[in-house]
Amino acid sequence: MLESAEVTPRDGRTARSHRTRGAIVDALVALLEAGKVQPTIEEIAARASVAPRTVFQHFADRDALFAAVSEQRTGQLDELMGTIDAGGRLEQRVAEVVAQRARVFEWIAPVRRAALLMEPFSDSARQALEGFRSAKRGEVARVFAAEIAAAPESERATLTAALSAAASWSCWAALREQQGLDVEQASAALHRTLLALLTAGPPARS
Repeated sequence: MLESAEVTPRDGRTARSHRTRGAIVDALVALLEAGKVQPTIEEIAARASVAPRTVFQHFADRDALFAAVSEQRTGQLDELMGTIDAGGRLEQRVAEVVAQRARVFEWIAPVRRAALLMEPFSDSARQALEGFRSAKRGEVARVFAAEIAAAPESERATLTAALSAAASWSCWAALREQQGLDVEQASAALHRTLLALLTAGPPARS
């Protein structure tokens, strides 16, 4: 059995290592939120108040560092998403989905932009993005399951795809960044789009 004098220094080193690792991850997130989409290792190290070599002592490469950021954000995302009652009135569910997407998309925007740049070259970025996209599609299908089930069987997949696209990050970014809408305006546009999709009948066949 180890004496306490032997255990304490080891525990102290472990705690310092965890603090340093956390500081590096926080530094990268802070730089992304400040608009630095592709910060250098030197900038990350300076923000974390460590030497550049310390970054590589904790993370094998930039991909591993971004994977740690994704892991941290995923843990926080669940709480931010909240729970929407799929049995509520349609207007209420649409309003809650819009509020949820506005809240989540505004929060993830800085890290999301960096991840999109890395996606073609990074397995961790690609997996994180696909996991996020899949979860958001699943949430739309769950919340609007009654309306999707009420549509003609031949239209259900199309309606689900249209709802998922409308409530996606890509659509939100187009409203906010390309059209220059503020959060309230973008939310109103998303609300109108979702409600129109959910209340429109099947398209006329020629």
